[in-house]
Amino acid sequence: MNVVTVIASPRKNGNCKALVDCITEGITEKHGSNKVYFVDDMNISPCRACKACKNLEKPVKCVLEDDFNRIMDEVAQADAFIFAAPNYFGEINAQGHIFMDRFYSMTKTTLNQLKNKPKCIVIHTYGASDGYYDEYINKRANRFRSIGCEVIEVLSVGKNRPTAGDCDELKEYARNLGRMLGE
Repeated sequence: MNVVTVIASPRKNGNCKALVDCITEGITEKHGSNKVYFVDDMNISPCRACKACKNLEKPVKCVLEDDFNRIMDEVAQADAFIFAAPNYFGEINAQGHIFMDRFYSMTKTTLNQLKNKPKCIVIHTYGASDGYYDEYINKRANRFRSIGCEVIEVLSVGKNRPTAGDCDELKEYARNLGRMLGE
């Protein structure tokens, strides 16, 4: 099992990373690997709406030469893709927006959609009570389906967990997600 993870949180030891670490434990138990990237460590430009990716006569990947294409090339070879981002003021944070906006170059109206149909886990963390942003988060998960992912879990985690404590059950649930990916 080869997994690629993108974390959009600027906090390298925050809730997104803690959940990804638990999932990774489950993946490694099943002899898989998880390569983790932080958006803040990458050079990713916002979409420029040039529409070169939509030209079906001369199909090209996104013409922007940055880390987005490199990461998505790895996802195209992976068995699974995990995306984790915090939710600020009811919306995904800026780093998550920039990364996901580039999915425009990979939708079903292009030839760049993921052919390998990787399993996908989408994680959103926030400070409000659990479930508070579920409608928004589930709509966001549709973007992953539009690029060819098989979304198997949308993990909506509130109350500043898991770093706020009292979350053994949540951590075990995340480990089980990793184990499931490895099967």
